[in-house]
Amino acid sequence: MLKKKFLLILFIPILLAACGYHQITADTFPWMSDEEILFRDDFSHQSGGWNTFEDTLSYSGYFQGGFRLKTDVANYQIWSVPDLNFKDAQIFVQAEKIGGKDNNLFGLLCRFQDDSNYYAFVISSDGYFGIYEKLYGELELIDQRHMDFSPEIKRGRAINHIQAVCQGKNLVLSVNDVLLLQVQDDSITYGDVGLIVGNLSDGGVDILFDHFIVVKR
Repeated sequence: MLKKKFLLILFIPILLAACGYHQITADTFPWMSDEEILFRDDFSHQSGGWNTFEDTLSYSGYFQGGFRLKTDVANYQIWSVPDLNFKDAQIFVQAEKIGGKDNNLFGLLCRFQDDSNYYAFVISSDGYFGIYEKLYGELELIDQRHMDFSPEIKRGRAINHIQAVCQGKNLVLSVNDVLLLQVQDDSITYGDVGLIVGNLSDGGVDILFDHFIVVKR
């Protein structure tokens, strides 16, 4: 059985706010105390604040009513975030493989601070899943020796609905309304949300995301 390990060279850097950024987060604004949905984007308008990028090998941007992340570089990942800030959040997205190999990685980012500090909730088009922590540039699976297989993940070009929860120290990954993994880690307590894709030894991942929603927890 294939044991997946995460790649990782990053690009599309983001500049975070200056000192004090962590003290006020969107989910703790007083005017949001009774609001369940913190952020929603169906990518029908190019006004969500997402990072975009394009060269001959990679693409990050709006595409056919969704948001597309694509790269042909092996052992590589790309990501995009909308420049938000949350402590606790439940994140939903619809993801569809529109090209590339099944041996890939794609999913959600939570508490993204910079390219060296974040949580990643990922699945693959050949049915594997995992929750990663990158802390001070060191990337590790949390409570997994390798990514595990689940028949609940739709393989190939099928659409998968991915859900990630960051609530206190609880980190939860669900796919197609099925809980796949729940772990605990409190190393990162706030940050942005976002999308991520990656390749392993073979280059070629092309994922179209849609219906991105962040709900207060």
